[in-house]
Amino acid sequence: MQKKNKNYLGKTILSLGLALSMFGGFSTSAFAAPVATATVNKGVNFRADQSTSAPVWGFVKQGTVLPVEAANDYWVLVDYNGKQGYVSRSYVTVHENKPAPAPAPSNPAPAPAPSNPAAGGSLANKIVNTAASFQGRVTYVFGSRDQQRLRLDCSSFTQYVFQLNGVQIPWGSKAQAKLGSYIPRNQLQPGDLVFFSVSTPGQINHVGIYIGNGRFINNLPNKGVVIGDFNSSYWTSHYITGRRI
Repeated sequence: MQKKNKNYLGKTILSLGLALSMFGGFSTSAFAAPVATATVNKGVNFRADQSTSAPVWGFVKQGTVLPVEAANDYWVLVDYNGKQGYVSRSYVTVHENKPAPAPAPSNPAPAPAPSNPAAGGSLANKIVNTAASFQGRVTYVFGSRDQQRLRLDCSSFTQYVFQLNGVQIPWGSKAQAKLGSYIPRNQLQPGDLVFFSVSTPGQINHVGIYIGNGRFINNLPNKGVVIGDFNSSYWTSHYITGRRI
């Protein structure tokens, strides 16, 4: 019988203990392989929420390998049969996948001044300045949304930046990609969310914030919050879509 626990992912997310070399928005995008997977050790119920009283959407057989979106000590958020739901951590083993690292930009552009991100300017400018203010302060941890200690993954970082500016968006790059309106690549403006596939071609698993002039800011494994060259060959080939909230 699966143990009921109140330490929900939506409240306290604990690190999977995975140190990824170059992610995917954890941290997650369009690809052939997810950033992490969970192998079912014993048949387990696939539930709508993190509770043994939550509705059961299905039963996952032993040996099934599931793409992982997030996890804590008790529950794992996975993709199964076209849905995102939860399985008990006691019934699965989580494995890290290590995509190839993104090349470092040859001449990274300077960050916009983050001295007072909350003061003046449009909402988009505030979002950009808030994001830039976290450079050198955030530790990338896959599956973490620890705002107090600034231990975040790619999508919990973007979520926190928007939250600080009065805009509530969900955690998870795939969930964030469903928000707002589609923006063509050549019409992106500062503050737009940009999504990438960095692990399995065709699936969103990484997210950043466009800051203008061919640059975007994102939270990466082993690097933290950095500004990237949006027009580099790596990011151009892994780009999926842009959204304006």
